[in-house]
Amino acid sequence: MCLIFAGAAAGCLQARKLRERRDQLRAFLKFLSEAKTEIAFAAVPVDEILERYGRCLHFLAPYFYARESGKEFTQAWKAAADSRTLSPRDRTLLRDFGNGFGATDMQGQQAHCSLYEEMTRKELEDAEEDYRKKGRLYRMLGVCAGAMLALVLI
Repeated sequence: MCLIFAGAAAGCLQARKLRERRDQLRAFLKFLSEAKTEIAFAAVPVDEILERYGRCLHFLAPYFYARESGKEFTQAWKAAADSRTLSPRDRTLLRDFGNGFGATDMQGQQAHCSLYEEMTRKELEDAEEDYRKKGRLYRMLGVCAGAMLALVLI
């Protein structure tokens, strides 16, 4: 029974990673929308936008830690984008977004946020599809692998 539960737990862990990626992309999409609104209507500086809306994004924790340590925006953003909690595609998306965030005028920033909203939506659709298809598969595969291993050992 322990082997079956261990297999099920391993499958659930893999499915959880897919769900977390989906949730991270949803949160980043919400952040982009809020940032675009703040830029358009209040001309809020980038640091203030990140302080207001970025704290809830746990993958930006290295950014805030680096900023508190006195690092510049680009170095701090690179630290967040290199986080191993993100998939390689998400790291690239985050890194590229940070390279242009705060680098142009207000209209350029709105266009930049709109572009990355669309790119994030596509990634989110892929993540939701992966979770729908692979999440259940991982859970069932874990249970089956645990049961098979238990049968082999008996």
